[in-house]
Amino acid sequence: MEQIIEVFGIDWRILAIQILNFGILLGVLWYFLYKPITNLIENRRAQIIQGVADAERAAAALKDADAKKADILAAAALDAQALIAQARETAKSKETEIMREAQEKGERILAEATLKGEEVQREALVKSKEQIAQLIVLGAEKTLRERSA
Repeated sequence: MEQIIEVFGIDWRILAIQILNFGILLGVLWYFLYKPITNLIENRRAQIIQGVADAERAAAALKDADAKKADILAAAALDAQALIAQARETAKSKETEIMREAQEKGERILAEATLKGEEVQREALVKSKEQIAQLIVLGAEKTLRERSA
């Protein structure tokens, strides 16, 4: 073995110093490079895990919001149908009330027209009687004048 060491020109003191230098370099690289990089990778992994969890929560919240939206739209449609039905009922009752009022008004107008017609008829009858009476008086006067003349 000594021959191999002599052939290659290996000096054990230099080899020990190189091993010591390599150990120091390994320790420095471990402390200043490997640890920060592993910490950075772990932090990044934690952020990615947190991001995935947040995305899953957001997807679940979106599903929940979509379900709530569908429920709200369904409730709004039912409310709209109820309002339309109520409006139709109100319109029918108003229509019935307006028709009844119009019929009552028509009946009142007809009754008033009938009364007015009867009054006009009575006045015409009274005037006719007066005119007939005047004509009778005039006819009697004329007859009396003709007899006396």
